[in-house]
Formats: sequence, C-alpha cells, structure tokens
Amino acid sequence: MIVQPEIGVLGLLVAERDGEPHVLLQAKAEPGNIDGIQLSPTVQATRSNYTRVHRGGATRYLEHFTGPGRGRVLVDSLQSEQGAWFWRKHNRNMVVEPVGEVAEHPDYRWVALRTVRRLLRVDHLVNMDTRSVLGCLPPESASVADASVADTSVTDAFVADTSAPRSLTSWLIDAKQSCPWRTRLVPLADVRGWTRTDTEIAADSGRSFRIIAVRVAAGTREVRQWAQPLLAPGGRGLAAFLCRSAGPVPRVLVRARTEPGLGDLVEIGPTVQWTTDTGPATPEEAGPFDAMALTADTARVRFDAELSEEGGRFHRAATRYRVVEADDALDDLLDGARLPADYRWLTVPQLRALVVRGQHVNVQARSLLACLAAPPPL
Repeated sequence: MIVQPEIGVLGLLVAERDGEPHVLLQAKAEPGNIDGIQLSPTVQATRSNYTRVHRGGATRYLEHFTGPGRGRVLVDSLQSEQGAWFWRKHNRNMVVEPVGEVAEHPDYRWVALRTVRRLLRVDHLVNMDTRSVLGCLPPESASVADASVADTSVTDAFVADTSAPRSLTSWLIDAKQSCPWRTRLVPLADVRGWTRTDTEIAADSGRSFRIIAVRVAAGTREVRQWAQPLLAPGGRGLAAFLCRSAGPVPRVLVRARTEPGLGDLVEIGPTVQWTTDTGPATPEEAGPFDAMALTADTARVRFDAELSEEGGRFHRAATRYRVVEADDALDDLLDGARLPADYRWLTVPQLRALVVRGQHVNVQARSLLACLAAPPPL
C-alpha cells in the first residue's frame, strides 16, 4: 500500500458567470495519466507541494483556500482515497466562492458546471480529484441540468444541506463495529510472495498490481523533475450504482464496504466495486448484484464511461463507472426488509449528507455521485 499521511487540498473555485455557476479547472498532466492531460481542480496539491518542502514553485490560486483572506467556503470536508491502495489517506475537499474577479492562467479555464457534468461522459477527461469534489456538492446543485441551472444562484445552489437519518449512521456504525478485520503496517521485508528489483515490486503470483519506479520531467509543475513510485494495476476496475428512478423519491443501492486502508475499515461504497472488471479479485468483492450491474440492456444504463484514477500516484489506473436502472427483480427489496445486511437504499440527498460528514463515503461512490448529475448524452 502507499503511505502518504499528509493531508492535501483538492479545491474548486466556483463563481457565477453569464448567469450560471462556473468552476475553474486546470488542464493538468500527471505521470500516470491515460491520455496525458486531464481536467483537474483549481488546486490539487499535497501539503509538501503547497508548503514548498521540495523548494518548488508556489501553488496557483492556493490563497483562495487557505488563510483569513480566502473566499466564502461552501464545501469543506476530509475525504478518504482508495482504501485498497492507500493506507489511511485523506484529502481536504473544498468548494470556495472567491472574493472579486479571478484571472485565468493559460493552463486554467472557467467552465460552466453543466458543461463539466457533460464532460464526465468522455473517457479519461475529468480526473478523479475533480470528480471527488463534484461528488461533495449538495443535492440542489447535483440535480440541476442544462438551462435550469441558470435559475439557481451560486449561493443558493451550494449552501443547502440535508441531514442523514440516524438510522443510516447507526447502520454504518454497526458495520464498523462488527468488522472482523484488523490491519497494521509491517516491514516490506516481512511480506511474502513479492519480488523487488531496481525498478519494481511485483507479486510472484501475478497479483492485480505492481509498484513501479518512474522518472518525470514536467516544465509546468512546481518541481520540474523528480522520481517516484507509482502503483500500476493489472487491469481496469468496476464501480456501479444500481438505482430506481420510479416513484416519488429516486434511490441508489449502496454497500458498506470493508477496505484495509480506510481509517475505520468500513465506508459506504457503490453497489458493485471490483479492482478488476473481469470479476471479483477477492471473495469480499463479490456480491449478489454483480450480474445486474453488468447488464447489456442499454435501455437501463444511465451512465457508462471509463474514467481514470489518480494519475499522480497510479499508473494508467482506470475504472469503468456505471449507473444502471435496477430491473423488476428488485421491486420486493426496495423496502430493505430482504436486502443483505451490508446493503441499503439511499436517496441522493441522504448519501450527500453522509459525504458532507467526511470519511463516510468512499472515493468510488463519490465519483458515481458526480456521474449521477451528468446530463443524458446529446
């Protein structure tokens, strides 16, 4: 696992321009990115980067997210990263409305929020950190699509909140309390079944990932060149929500997932989450709704795109994200009475309320929350 204990900042500036919310995005290259450049948040920086430990350049626009002169904070929460690959990694996810005009740098553009959501359907374009912050937006903003967004001011769209019922937090606490797993760090020399060379650490059994060494040169980064390890998966993953749009309150089916690198071991995840899309890599990844999430019935598929994971830590890591309308076989499970104990139906506002609390909803589910707001294809 990757150990990176410092807390970074993932921040989006949002402002009303031409009568609708816009966010300031960076066209950013990362060493592990698929297709090179992807759309990243306004600020995407580790603590080492923005405190200039490596004596690199200053992080652009950081002043809007730190210190007494920053803008109006609309979203601010600590969120976990991949619990299968990171050891207790968290980042501060923020959305801030700046004070006054903010000029564009050549690598940055103000983009309409509704346009960003359309771009989520483009493979490997909107990066994981941007999706994570978009997944923290409130339900009023998340439900807006197309021209209707112009009727909602930035202030009204971002400050509303919805409280999660106590029964949901109790369900999640029960899952954490009953989790039989215990995790601890051990010396690499004590880990069996792995071979280390000058350029990689690989599993003797051909397990689903390797740790590889890379050397990077980048003229537009705070530091111009460096060497680092990257986690290289053996294939793309799968993350899917089953949803029910019928009825007065649309809902998504979530699962209380156990992952060894999470601080409390358990967070809310998608209905289906695999580290490889060829099937569950472990018995813990398997679930009763896997086949339904992989349906070939295009009439039931609301979202389907292959999106990249963090290119600053992972090498060409990709996940197929899907939102699928559940078939009639789940009708008798909608009340929850017959659902497996680790699954629950939640409304999008309920799920977002848990996101706001931080460290309750995993990064794959936050990405899917962002994808739920993507308008239908043109």
